[in-house]
Amino acid sequence: MKSRIFLALFASVSVFGVGAQAQANDHPAKPVATSAASAGTAANGSRPPTATDSTRAYSSQALRFESSWGSADIIRGADGPVVGTVGWFRGFDVEKLVESSPRALAEAKNFETRNFRGSLVSTIGAATLAIGIVVASNSSNSASSPILIIGGAGAIGWGLHRINTGYAALSKALWWYNRDLRADLPPSPATVAHPTPDSNQR
Repeated sequence: MKSRIFLALFASVSVFGVGAQAQANDHPAKPVATSAASAGTAANGSRPPTATDSTRAYSSQALRFESSWGSADIIRGADGPVVGTVGWFRGFDVEKLVESSPRALAEAKNFETRNFRGSLVSTIGAATLAIGIVVASNSSNSASSPILIIGGAGAIGWGLHRINTGYAALSKALWWYNRDLRADLPPSPATVAHPTPDSNQR
């Protein structure tokens, strides 16, 4: 009698074990899938920058300027915001804007010096010319009126020339800034040299 009870218990335990093993095989553990998903997410997060990323970064950070009525707006990007305006006695600090590029900084200093001197001399020349015209209209026999008119016109011409050369320096400053900006961006995968089996065997 006892042997039959023992055999019955043994058979029950065996059936329960087989059923549990079959159920475990039907439902595999989920942590493995979670680990695989985490590895895929980490791989996407460490994706190297592409050529498109570098182009977008350059397009949004590059500088240019548009001149209008004796002044110029410095704009960041193709359709970006105006970061400053330069022109007649404008106080915008171009040097600070391009200080990350040494050659752009040198051209920015050249621009600010020429722009200030040109604006100052041309303003004085315009005032001198106006005085000479007033004197000439009130007294036709005054010998100072021709001198004032000629001197004022000459000062205006010299000042406008300095302003023009100053804008040429501004153009160079922005060019150097954009050139160094592109050099600082990470290279695209197409430009990175990858070792080949032939190079490794040398």
